[in-house]
Amino acid sequence: MNKKQLAVSMTAQILSFLVSLGVSFVLSPYMGRAIDTSASGFVSQGNYFVAYAQIVVSALNTMASRFITVSIHQGREEEANRYFTSVLFGNIFMAGVFAVPATFLILFVDKILNVPEDMVTDLQILFFFVAVNFMLSIILSVFQIAVYTKDRLDLLAVKTIQAELARMLVLVGCYTFFPAHMWYVGVGTTLETLIIGIGNYRYTKRLMPEVHIRREYFDFQKIKELVSLGAWNSVTRLGQTLLEGLDLLISNLMIDATAMGILNYAKTIPLTVSNLMGSIVGIFNPQITILYAEGKYQEMIHLVKSANRIMIFLLSIPIAFITVFGDIFFSLWLPEYDARQLHMLCILSMGTLYISMSIQVLYHIFIITKRVKLNSLVIVFSGVCSTATVFLLLNTTDLGLYAIVLSSMGYGWIRNLLFTPLYASRCLGVSWKTFYGDILTGIKSLICVGAVGMVFRLLFPISSWATLLVFGEMAGVAALAANYFAVLKKEERAMVMAFVKKKLRRQE
Repeated sequence: MNKKQLAVSMTAQILSFLVSLGVSFVLSPYMGRAIDTSASGFVSQGNYFVAYAQIVVSALNTMASRFITVSIHQGREEEANRYFTSVLFGNIFMAGVFAVPATFLILFVDKILNVPEDMVTDLQILFFFVAVNFMLSIILSVFQIAVYTKDRLDLLAVKTIQAELARMLVLVGCYTFFPAHMWYVGVGTTLETLIIGIGNYRYTKRLMPEVHIRREYFDFQKIKELVSLGAWNSVTRLGQTLLEGLDLLISNLMIDATAMGILNYAKTIPLTVSNLMGSIVGIFNPQITILYAEGKYQEMIHLVKSANRIMIFLLSIPIAFITVFGDIFFSLWLPEYDARQLHMLCILSMGTLYISMSIQVLYHIFIITKRVKLNSLVIVFSGVCSTATVFLLLNTTDLGLYAIVLSSMGYGWIRNLLFTPLYASRCLGVSWKTFYGDILTGIKSLICVGAVGMVFRLLFPISSWATLLVFGEMAGVAALAANYFAVLKKEERAMVMAFVKKKLRRQE
């Protein structure tokens, strides 16, 4: 395990996450007040339409990092060039194909969604920029493989911070000096994608000089090979979309646009924590892939277990804290809404994370071992069951929005308790009990951190941003200390302490 690179990458990813978090939480309530309660819901729905389209795109792209990394680290440079060039040309073709349905969506968005009449043009312009951003992200995505293959995700995180700040400046400028419109968000996001994409192109030139884009390297057989395995990842994405990604669309079509906006606010924190989880787990994926390529399987399993503990160490704190302090947070962040309703919807939306935070890294095991089929089928089956359950509950009960988030949470728990750890153990050839200990560690951590938060809530009056931040930070330090001893083993503790001492020396 390259502890130094892990620490650097983790720090950069967390900083990137904090910047993104700040931008989102400052702008979301402002949009709701400046335009309409449903505005943030429509912006998120545009992003979910992109996610729906990425189900197809992922068939080619999800396995590209794995195959190119293995080829590079096994010294097969020409093969890496063929994979890289083929993926790039394939992405350009798919971007052109998706331009057709995107145009249809833009022109007839008011026929597809429940849109207030005065917001139709605004929404069409927003979806235009969402579509442009999607095309750019497809074409430029292959260049992100370089930082993955060379385990330099810290470079991507730094570039992401720069792009987020640029997006914030554009949005603040637009909302300050011009009449409020939703489509400003699309402009900012497109600029962000361009900055990151250009940065990744430069990193590719610097980190992988052996990779060249040439027409003679295009190999349709490489595309078939990637798609044959990647198609199952598309099935996985379909299942995930059925489990969670259709929440806003269902609330819009079966309830109303306002309900969609409320659910979007409630899902903001779970989505943010989920993004943080993805960023952190992504830090370990390159080293896990490299160890697999080099045949160091015992070291790989050791790193997977270590990654699970570090994930718990970091993620249990925001998950437990929003569980304890969530109603206070929502009453301060969105005082015009029902804080208790938002808090309950938030907890239920975040419910799957109580388990998945402990084993999220296991999903990468299915990719590197090329055992994605069964996992994909299980996820899509649970997604279909979840969607069917939502429709049943909405038509037979008065649960409303609660029906949507309860269903996702329930099926997420079943899958992550009864399938994911068992199948990962089988793929790695280890005991079936190997990863259940990590789940128990995660639950223990959540209880400890939640208890710390509850003590601070009972002892100190928290009724303003200042008191929430001050006592929240104090509770956070206490929670980190509790997790340091309750979750981490000697090796991870040494890595954390070495990193902290290094930072302290820099400040002297």
